[in-house]
Amino acid sequence: MRPTDIQPHDDTARPGRPGSDRLTQVLTLVTFLLLAAVAALAADLFLRPAGEGAVAAAVAPAPIATATPLPEPSLSPAPVVATETVTTTVVVTPTAPAISPTAVTPLPCVPPADWGIHVVQAGNTLYSLARRYGSDVETLMSVNCLNTHTIFIGQHLYVPGMATPGIAATAIAQGPLPTPAGSAGVVPNPVPPTVPPAAQGTATPRPAMALQVPNQNINIVLLGSDKRPGSGAWRTDSMIVVSVDMQNNVVRLLSIPRDLWVFIPGHGYNRINTADLWGELDRKGGGPERVKRTIHQNLGIPIHYYVRVDFAGFMKIIDAVGGIDVDVECPLPDINLSAGMHHMSGQDALRYARSRKSTNDFDRGRRQRKVLMALWDQSLTLDIIPRIPELWRAMANTFQTDMSLDQVINMAYMGVQLKPQRILSRAIGPSHVQSWVTPEGAAVLLPREEQIRAMLQSYYAPMDTSSLDVSNKVRVRVLNGSQRKQAEDLAASALSWEGYKVVSRGAADTTNYGQTVVQAYSADLAAAMDIARTLGAPTTAVQDMAGAAQPDPGEPVDVVVILGANYNPCH
Repeated sequence: MRPTDIQPHDDTARPGRPGSDRLTQVLTLVTFLLLAAVAALAADLFLRPAGEGAVAAAVAPAPIATATPLPEPSLSPAPVVATETVTTTVVVTPTAPAISPTAVTPLPCVPPADWGIHVVQAGNTLYSLARRYGSDVETLMSVNCLNTHTIFIGQHLYVPGMATPGIAATAIAQGPLPTPAGSAGVVPNPVPPTVPPAAQGTATPRPAMALQVPNQNINIVLLGSDKRPGSGAWRTDSMIVVSVDMQNNVVRLLSIPRDLWVFIPGHGYNRINTADLWGELDRKGGGPERVKRTIHQNLGIPIHYYVRVDFAGFMKIIDAVGGIDVDVECPLPDINLSAGMHHMSGQDALRYARSRKSTNDFDRGRRQRKVLMALWDQSLTLDIIPRIPELWRAMANTFQTDMSLDQVINMAYMGVQLKPQRILSRAIGPSHVQSWVTPEGAAVLLPREEQIRAMLQSYYAPMDTSSLDVSNKVRVRVLNGSQRKQAEDLAASALSWEGYKVVSRGAADTTNYGQTVVQAYSADLAAAMDIARTLGAPTTAVQDMAGAAQPDPGEPVDVVVILGANYNPCH
């Protein structure tokens, strides 16, 4: 209500009561003084330099790179009383002691120099730590590259005001820093003297790895990102290099462990799963190129193209083909998944590919390759090539790639002609790395360069592809002679991926076989030996049945496998 809207009940002057003009003047003056006080308070809060007191830190806007000066407000000359009132208001407003300004919004994943490490204790939450160290939850999550509010006892978190002399804050971009226990399945070893434990962006790189990769290979890196909507930081949850040999119709899959400690060009030493993030922080859209350079620098594999997909896109792609069939060799109790054959939706496949509570990251990489192979297998049943342009347009927002539609169609034509035995699968595994804990408490995997180079050189070496097709001529029958459910299905799936032609499967004459038996009828013993090795059976399990009558004359086979109690698909 404006002062001029206030009217007395009547216009009659009474003894002891001021007239209407007098009352209006007083109310007008009081209202003006209140507005002046509010203006003074606002100016004190918003024009005060950032970092000057807790209230200022809470309400000050984020710094702007190129600030435009605000125009001076147009004020009419104020009475002396108003000026005195403003001065008085400023004096009585509580202000915090002046301190040196600090950044209100630190860069994502980059701890400021005056931050230190807090080891999470029982009862700590992000909210309690934010209050304790004078920060907020969003800032703590951004600096520590967290995409969840969940933290764990023993976890290392960067917090303000705890800088430790002699320890420089390093860019992390990895979420929770693990305790110095190393990665599961890897025996910790001392740091080799040839590996510089540098983490700064100015670190000197090792010489690029020299590797002879055939020129006809087209190398594509598949990036599975854990980026979520609204998240300022993310990691590459899975990284698989797909090498397509168009000349020999061979595809090689190579899993790269996400904790591999590498030199990232333009940044320095860090986990390989942060390369995409650092590239994007430097330049929007620069992440994939940074990943390509990182892989070439550290593994010697030239990367021609990339495909990046996040969780939502991954699930949509799986659902678009009607789900996938996956042979689960090992139970995963953390996601309530039993061993056996499972048809998985996109959500199921994501949980299967990401589960790591009861296994390690190396097994996780193996499962991710299995999902990729199952996706290929399912696509073969859909006559998918004519549908590629339609799917490309419909799902364009679920992935990013620098491949053209024509290139994808050409790859698909080759894909439908592939035989399972021509899809080779390998990983940088436990024998190629060793555990190390950085000075900041991060558990990473140091590459054993000579072992990695030897494995990759062998993997990418030219090969006699005719040898890959020998197994495809061997007919196999798989019978379950144990009490393990779906054992025959799991064994048949494993042999099919090795290229063997499984013509039938079923139950044996009894479930009391103690040992697996591999009977070679018309095939050579070398094939039977290879089948035994594939199923984890000793070579003594092979029986030469040459000349013996076929168990089923109506459907002759080359090899009969009878699974015993010692058959364990989870080996």
